[in-house]
Amino acid sequence: MLLHGVEHHIGWVWEPSVLVGLAVLVVGYALAVGPLRRRLYGAEPVPLMQQTAFYAGTLIVFVALVSPLDSLSDESLFSAHMVQHLLLMFAAPPLWLLGTPGWLVERLIPAGQTRQALVLITHPVAAFLIFTAAMWAWHVPAAYDAALANETLHIIEHLTFMVTAVIGWWPVVGWYPEEARVAQPIKVLYLFAISLPCTALAALITLSPMVLYPFYANEPLAFGLTPLADQQLGGLLMWLPVDMILMGAASLALIRWFNESSGQQVPVES
Repeated sequence: MLLHGVEHHIGWVWEPSVLVGLAVLVVGYALAVGPLRRRLYGAEPVPLMQQTAFYAGTLIVFVALVSPLDSLSDESLFSAHMVQHLLLMFAAPPLWLLGTPGWLVERLIPAGQTRQALVLITHPVAAFLIFTAAMWAWHVPAAYDAALANETLHIIEHLTFMVTAVIGWWPVVGWYPEEARVAQPIKVLYLFAISLPCTALAALITLSPMVLYPFYANEPLAFGLTPLADQQLGGLLMWLPVDMILMGAASLALIRWFNESSGQQVPVES
């Protein structure tokens, strides 16, 4: 692709580490919920919709890291990078958690110190701090530009986003272990609390009168965008969709809370 007289190679990025990692994840999950499940006592069949959620989350990561979105975000557009981060933090992780049956998590994280550590880091307060700290830290201009300039650091950034996002979404859609489950009213408050630093960061980026990330200020941009307009678009993309996702999840928690308090039967996650 030719952008303002400078050639940028915008296309599919067949990075072996990404492809192998996603392949291992998919094959491991398929074996666990398929032939291996039948050897485990008490492991209930995983409904097709639940399996679909897990595979959809993996497909989203594939799109974020392998499709032209990755090269476009790395070379040309801050706004494309924000879409990538949104997919890695607010789309794939909750789908992974929804698609993972409790018995599988129980086998992977048995009772003992590991389980206690899981309960500790997925407590709403800890999960909030871990999730928001990672998000804000990697959007500090120096850290953000350093990740773009160094591929290894960039991989660490993406892994950090996904791992901390799984922790951040755990109080909302995680259901193992039992002592880590969160009541519906707490989920609503938690999601509202999470939305505040997300909105604050997005507003800071969108409303800044100057370009915050020198990497994009020094690069020719796609589609005729100026660096500041690209940054404003990226901030808005981070602002509105993220708030919609979080408020949608809070609405579902409110509905479940109402159903529970009114005595209606609420499906129990497996």
